[in-house]
Amino acid sequence: MKQDIARIQHAIDVARPPSIDKRQHTSIDRHHHTSIDHRMPASVDDNPPRPHTMKSQQNFYTMEEIDQLVEGIYRALETTEERLDGRCDDIYFPMDLNISALTSKIEAIQGELVEIQSYIARRPEASSSIDKPNKSTDIHH
Repeated sequence: MKQDIARIQHAIDVARPPSIDKRQHTSIDRHHHTSIDHRMPASVDDNPPRPHTMKSQQNFYTMEEIDQLVEGIYRALETTEERLDGRCDDIYFPMDLNISALTSKIEAIQGELVEIQSYIARRPEASSSIDKPNKSTDIHH
């Protein structure tokens, strides 16, 4: 498939007219025209574009061949996308599972904390302060 793409690119490069940068242009500093009557004649394009240059090339492709090349390109893109998705999944999902496990543990601990708080609030011997019913164990007090 890479060879087919290279052949298509080569055919396009051959059909493309040469760049205007390759031509040697005379410097605008050479001509010091002071009058508009002494203008240079208009340039004529010696290489007009040829609409059917691809047909004259050896590497001409039929619509069927082009369709096959395009299908191959799309298959390669899909394969690359699937591999990228797989790599992202390998990175993301283990972290996601760890975060989910931690979230579940936090929720369980919060539930236990609510149970403990409600148990303490319902006890008859519960006091508003922990210092009132308990004697100090500090001997210097």
